[in-house]
Amino acid sequence: MPPKGGGHLVSQPPPNQIMKVDHRSQGIFAPAFTLIEVLVVIAIIAVLATIVAGGLGWSKRKVAESSTRVLVQSLSRGLEEFSLDNGVYPEGDGSEDSSELLYMALFSDGGEINDASGEFDDTPEPDGQADSGRTVYLPELDPNKAKPNTIEDNGSYRIIDAWKAPIFYRHDPEGNDLEMMNPDSDFDLWSLGPDGEGGPGVQSKETRDDITNYK
Repeated sequence: MPPKGGGHLVSQPPPNQIMKVDHRSQGIFAPAFTLIEVLVVIAIIAVLATIVAGGLGWSKRKVAESSTRVLVQSLSRGLEEFSLDNGVYPEGDGSEDSSELLYMALFSDGGEINDASGEFDDTPEPDGQADSGRTVYLPELDPNKAKPNTIEDNGSYRIIDAWKAPIFYRHDPEGNDLEMMNPDSDFDLWSLGPDGEGGPGVQSKETRDDITNYK
């Protein structure tokens, strides 16, 4: 039956029919980043990564410096105990080889006190084991431990700092070493620090990070 007023019939979809919408016809597109925006994000990530890496590097350096400072203090204490027992400090010329003699004296591996002169001789040679019947002044110098302070290199044993460089030791039993930083009757100990440069002498940028038992 036609509606009143002469209108036309309008067909209605069944109530249970879902109308499909073609989104392509509505011009709906996902937004995209511009090249400049992408470059800005990459730059921010790079800056953050640099800051984090720098912080980690600074932290590792401080830990290394602290552990080496503790080692130098331990060596100083061991030398004092050695002197109390034997009446002398072991001789050291401040070269890389002085590190081995220091190891021999404080870990009691090779070497012996010369009865005639009262000095510490570097024979017999070390073998990585403390000699039976002798006092071990610093057990932490054991080269066989998991993270040793002493390493073996072609038959030589050297006490090393946190950067795997040798610890240096100097003492002249006759007290004639004019280059001593401490009094002649004392001894000098030092690590060249993270830059691996410097040593006793005039203060310079190379010596600023040295770790020593003198000022």
